[in-house]
Amino acid sequence: MKKRIPAMLFTAAVATFGIAGAFAHPADADGKGAHKESEEGKTVTITGELIDTACFTTSDGDAKGNDHAQCAMRCLATGVPAGIMLEGAKDADEAMFLLTNPQVLAQYASQTIKVEGVAYEHRHAIDVKKLSVKDGDNWKEVQLKDEHHKMADGDGDAKAMDMGGAKAPATMPADSH
Repeated sequence: MKKRIPAMLFTAAVATFGIAGAFAHPADADGKGAHKESEEGKTVTITGELIDTACFTTSDGDAKGNDHAQCAMRCLATGVPAGIMLEGAKDADEAMFLLTNPQVLAQYASQTIKVEGVAYEHRHAIDVKKLSVKDGDNWKEVQLKDEHHKMADGDGDAKAMDMGGAKAPATMPADSH
């Protein structure tokens, strides 16, 4: 069992951080941190329900809708990854991770959202470029507040990055991992 724990942790880390591989980041002020953008992505505009992926996944897709809104709001507010259950989807496997800060989305949990971005279907992920929430007959754009979008817009701070109110240095000491 002891030998299996490191292997399980490695598998979980690869599965979790493998999704982040769909991102494309420009270089920071020092010319570091850039990586190539995947050519497998497809530009999409989709609609569906904003979900918290933890409860949704562990409930086999049952944790959604108005009955789950308060729990999803708490989960997203604490950083649980956000997702979208596609409109008209018949199966929980059609849900997709939203590659953006979930905390700014928390207040919209279980509501209908429209996402514009680049979909990486094989990873069940969307690199969100623009997200709007249904507001009556209209759509209200949500300001995405994450380092990924700051870097893409050229607004990234070279000295520190915003981490939900806490500040961390943009470069970590060599022994930090």
